[in-house]
Amino acid sequence: MRDIAAVRAAFGKPLPAAKGVRYTPAIVGGVPGEWVEADVAGPCATTTLLYLHGGGFVGCSARTHRPLTAAFALQGLRVFAPDYRLAPEHPFPAAPQDAMAVYRALRAEAPTHRLAVAGDSAGGNLALGLMLSLRDAGEPLPAAAALFSAALDLTGGSPSITLNAGRDAMFDPAQLPHLTEAYLAGADPTQPRASPLFGDMTGLPPLLLHVGESEVLRDDSIRLAQRAREAGVTVELQVFPGVPHVWQLVRQLPESRRSVRAAARFLLSAERSSAPEEPDVLIVGAGLSGIGAAVHLQRDGRGKSFALLEARDAIGGTWDLFRYPGIRSDSDMYTLGYEFKPWRAAQSIADGASIRDYIREAAVEHGIGAHIRTQHRLVSADWSAAEERWTVQVERGPQRQRVQMKPRFLMFCSGYYSYAQGHRPQFPGEAQFAGPVVHPQFWPEGLDYAGKRVVIIGSGATAVTLVPEMARTAAHVTMLQRSPSYVVARPGVDALAETLKRWLPARLAYRLIRSKNVLVGMYFYRVMRRYPGPAKARLVRMVREALGPQFDVDKHFKPNYKPWDQRLCLVPDGDLFKALREGRASVATDQIETFTADGIQLRSGQLLKADVIVTATGLQLNLFGDAKLSLDGRPVNPADLLVYKGMMFSGLPNLANTFGYTNASWTLKADLTARYFCRLLRRMDRHGHTVFTPTRGVDVAPEPFLDFTSGYVQRAAALLPKQGDRRPWRLHQNYVLDLLALRCGKVADGVMAFARSGRT
Repeated sequence: MRDIAAVRAAFGKPLPAAKGVRYTPAIVGGVPGEWVEADVAGPCATTTLLYLHGGGFVGCSARTHRPLTAAFALQGLRVFAPDYRLAPEHPFPAAPQDAMAVYRALRAEAPTHRLAVAGDSAGGNLALGLMLSLRDAGEPLPAAAALFSAALDLTGGSPSITLNAGRDAMFDPAQLPHLTEAYLAGADPTQPRASPLFGDMTGLPPLLLHVGESEVLRDDSIRLAQRAREAGVTVELQVFPGVPHVWQLVRQLPESRRSVRAAARFLLSAERSSAPEEPDVLIVGAGLSGIGAAVHLQRDGRGKSFALLEARDAIGGTWDLFRYPGIRSDSDMYTLGYEFKPWRAAQSIADGASIRDYIREAAVEHGIGAHIRTQHRLVSADWSAAEERWTVQVERGPQRQRVQMKPRFLMFCSGYYSYAQGHRPQFPGEAQFAGPVVHPQFWPEGLDYAGKRVVIIGSGATAVTLVPEMARTAAHVTMLQRSPSYVVARPGVDALAETLKRWLPARLAYRLIRSKNVLVGMYFYRVMRRYPGPAKARLVRMVREALGPQFDVDKHFKPNYKPWDQRLCLVPDGDLFKALREGRASVATDQIETFTADGIQLRSGQLLKADVIVTATGLQLNLFGDAKLSLDGRPVNPADLLVYKGMMFSGLPNLANTFGYTNASWTLKADLTARYFCRLLRRMDRHGHTVFTPTRGVDVAPEPFLDFTSGYVQRAAALLPKQGDRRPWRLHQNYVLDLLALRCGKVADGVMAFARSGRT
C-alpha cells in the first residue's frame, strides 16, 4: 500500500453490476460523477441517495462501485455517485469539500425531496464527516444514512485493528497507515473531519451500520453505534459473520443482497423516532456478569435480540470502578474467568487492570460492543400484563435524558452493591484530621502517599490488598481492625496450571485447571464447614508459620467466628505477611475513640500517627442496581420476594438476576445462571410461551438469602429477598450439584408457571 498506483490498479477493476440500470454522467456541485437509475418505468423515485465510494481515499470511483449503486437503484432510489478528488494528488480536506459541494447542490436542486447519504469504507468516513459538518453549520441534514465497513478512526484506535489482524480477508492493518498518510499529508488525524468518530453525534439522523465480524475496521462501527446511541441517535447496527470488507460489492452473495435490501428500506423510510426500543432481552450491567450473559445469549439464545445497559461510561463493572492500589481478584482466575474464554496469564490471582482487559477482550472477541449502551442508567421497570413486556425508564448520557425501552425479558447483571456509595461510617472527631480521608471505592487519582504514614481501617479483602501495596512506598502502613479476619496465603502462580498450558491445547488446559480448582475449593469448603474447630486451628497455624513466634497471631489473626461464616481473605504469595515481617506494615486490633489532627486515638489509649487514612469499611448492598420495580404500577418490595433457583423471584414475570457464589468464584454461578436462562428461553420458544413466572407455594418457609455474618450482609438483611427451605427456592451453594440441577433438571418443574399470549 506504499505504491498508490498498485493500489489503484487493484481497486480499479469493477465487479459485475446488475442489469436493468442506466448510468448518466453528470456534474453536480462542480464535482463529476454519475446518476444511477433503474431502467424499468415505475413511480418516480422519492428518495435521492448520495453514495460516496470507498477506496482508501486514494482509489476507486463511481464506476468501480456500480454493483452497489445499481443495487440501490433497483431498490427504488435515485443514486448520484460522485468522483470526488483522490489523494495523494488531492489530500485532505479535498474529498470532504467535494462531498459537501455535491450534497448542497442536491439539496438545492430539490429542497423538499427526501435526501439520504451512504458510503463504504473511506466513503463511510466522508458520509459521517459530511453530516457532522452540516450539523455544525446549521444546515439541513439528510433524512437517513447507511455506512458499510466504515473507516471512522484514522488513528487506528479500534481494538479490532489488532484483534482481527490475522482474520481480515483484505487488509493487513500494518499497511493501512500508508493510505492514511497519503490522505492526510500531515494533517491531524484526531480532528472530526478526518476521524469523524471523535465528533459529537448529537442531532444526527438515523444511522444504519453494517460491518463484517472479522474486519479490522469492525470496531469503528461498533464504537460509532455506542457514541451515537449515547447522544440519542437512532442506530441500527448489524455485524455480519463470515464476510469480507465491503462484501456488498459482490452482489452474488446472499449476505450482500440482505444487506442492500435492509439498507434500502432504511434509507427510504427511516425517521427520527422517540418510539421505545424493544429488544427481546435487556441486560442491565456490562461488567463481568453482563458481558458473560451477553455472550451466552448470543451463542445459545436462538437469535434473541438483546441490549446491555451500562450506567458508567466504560464496561468492566467492579474491575473498572475500583482503582485503589493493588486491586486484585479474591478468587483464582481459572474459576473467576469465563467458561468460554481461557485465562492465559500466569498470575492466578490477577490485578484489576488485567481483569478489566480480560472482560473487554471477551466483549470485543464476541462482538458484544454492538449491543452495549454506555451511560444508560436504569431508573425503574414496570411490568405490563397486557403488553407482556417491561417498560423501563432509562437516564441516558451526561444530561440524564429520560428514554423508554420495552424489553420482553429483563436480566439484571448489576452486582450486589451500590456504585454510588460505599459503607462509610462517620467517626468521632473526623473533622479534626488534617490529612486526606479516602474510601477505596472512590480512590482519588494521583493521591500521593509515598513516604507518609498510612492507617487503613478494616480487615477484609480490600484492606489486606491495600496494606502490602501501599507499604511499598509509604513510610509505614497500619491496618486497624476491630476484630480479625481469616487470611490465607496462596501462590500467585499456579505451577500445575503453567505446566498444563505448556503441554496441552489452551482450551483443554483451561478446562482441566478450572475443574481442578472447582473441586479443590469445594473440598476445602466442606471440610471447613464440617470441622470448623480443626480448620480454624489450621488456618491460624499457617499464619503463625508465616509471621513467626514473635508476632501476636492470636490477637490479630484469630477470628471469633467459624471459617466461611465470612469469606476468607486471600493474599498471593503471602505479600501481606512479608510486609508485616519486614516492619513496613503493622496491625492494630482495637476500637476508635476519636480522630485527632495527626492520627487516630484508640480506646486502649494508643495514638496511631497518620498522614493519610483509608476507610476500607465495606460496601453498601443493593438489589437491581437501585432501580424501582413495579407490576402494573404496583411497587415491588424486594424483601417480600422469594428467590427461585438463586436467580429469579416469586411473582416477577420474565426477570432474572445474577448473583454469584459467596463460597466460590462469582463467575461460576454467573455462567450457570446465563446458561439456564438461555435454556428457559429455548423451551418457551418450543412451546409458544411468552411469559414465565416463578409461583410461590404457601408451604414454603422463608429463610435468610445469605447466611454470612459479614457486616455488609447484616446491614442489608432487612432489604434483601429470602430463600426458601427447600428446592427450587434454594440452591446447594455447591457448583457441581447446581450444575446438575440447572443443566439437567426440569425447567417445567411445577413451580415455574408459563403463559401464552395472556392464556395460561
